[in-house]
Amino acid sequence: VCGAGDCEPKVMNTSTHREIRDVVVGLGVTAAMVVLLVLVFGPNLFSRTSTYEVHAAFGRTDGLNIGSPVQAAGVTVGEVTALELIGGFRVQATMRINTDVELDSDATASIVTDGIFGGKLIQVDIGGGEEMIEDGGAISFTEDALVLDDLLSLIISQAHAKRSAREKESGQ
Repeated sequence: VCGAGDCEPKVMNTSTHREIRDVVVGLGVTAAMVVLLVLVFGPNLFSRTSTYEVHAAFGRTDGLNIGSPVQAAGVTVGEVTALELIGGFRVQATMRINTDVELDSDATASIVTDGIFGGKLIQVDIGGGEEMIEDGGAISFTEDALVLDDLLSLIISQAHAKRSAREKESGQ
């Protein structure tokens, strides 16, 4: 009960203001994190594209990683989901391919570089056979990754061979 002049309005103290501010900032940061996660992972989480699994064995997979794209005619149609060493020091690449892309039994898989300085990817040539590769099937025809160091060594050794052949011809 307030008498004449003896009632003061209640004022929130500074600790209450600080707590309210902390709660509002916390909610804002949480909302921003949720938005960021949806933007980063949303396309994969909400994607309705179904896939099937295909395997291919390579002698060398230098630069190919899990998550590397799989392309057909320059369009990404899947990704590499596993790389494992199998008998005879070969590497089996497991790929998830979109179901709207049908691979024939004579399809080929090559490890190529995406541009001059890009990462490695698997380029699939769909083929022209009548039988389709089923889920869990394998691509029989593969081409290994071209290693730039090996290519440079080959070019240098050929240049040395030509130079020594010219020196022998001019010395006779």
